[in-house]
Amino acid sequence: MSGARAPAAARRAARQALLAACAFTLAACASRAPGLAEIVAHNRAVVNGATDTSRITSLEVDLRMKDAKAGSELGAVYRVNRRGQMRIDIYAGGERVYTEAFDGQQGWDLGAEGTAATVDPHAAALWHGTQFPGMIFGLEDLEPNGHRLEYSGRERLGGIEYYVLRITLSDGFVTYRYVNPTTWLIERGRDLRAFHPALDAHEAWIETVYSDYRRVDGVLRPFVSTNTDLGTGAWQATNTVEAIKVNPPLDAAIFQMPRTPPQALKP
Repeated sequence: MSGARAPAAARRAARQALLAACAFTLAACASRAPGLAEIVAHNRAVVNGATDTSRITSLEVDLRMKDAKAGSELGAVYRVNRRGQMRIDIYAGGERVYTEAFDGQQGWDLGAEGTAATVDPHAAALWHGTQFPGMIFGLEDLEPNGHRLEYSGRERLGGIEYYVLRITLSDGFVTYRYVNPTTWLIERGRDLRAFHPALDAHEAWIETVYSDYRRVDGVLRPFVSTNTDLGTGAWQATNTVEAIKVNPPLDAAIFQMPRTPPQALKP
């Protein structure tokens, strides 16, 4: 009898060892976080699909803007190209009331019609927007463009354990992007900056929540972005996309600071 029991006991011990090994393996797999390259690859596959985004050379975005300081809702047209040039024209009642632009070297501002353009001392903030993922470029373009991308671990916000990515632009500006582990979309951004540097130089931690993703010419893009001051919890602005044109023909002259009061661009 003892000889018969020995094989049975050995089999039970072997099964227990196998189950323990399986449990250990499953726990290790469940706890393993993807690396930076895997997060970027997942995001790229979801956002771009089969689209070759290197062929996107310019964008034109029609916006509705609600701003805590402005009060009333404004319209805007944002134009940007792959060279890092941008221009945003802001409209009230169908009339252009203000313009900010970056020509690739310096920024400039333009008030209402008949006024002269002035150099914008906050040009870096304008350029930053041309480099962030979500417009012309994606996460996969950051390092080839001379910026640094790092994985900073996970953070739980709103019940979601986000993958947190730290982006350091080539001029030293740091911003963070939060990638949803289920959808692989960037749903939040956080950075320390002045929200309206021309009006108030005070820096604060600002969160941008990206939502209402829609596919435009094969690429998923957020149609709503909402800014909140993380320190006070105060809402700052909400931008809602009305339309996006991919590769519109943009005259290079629109990014250059006019030397005389220009004629208005049509919204």
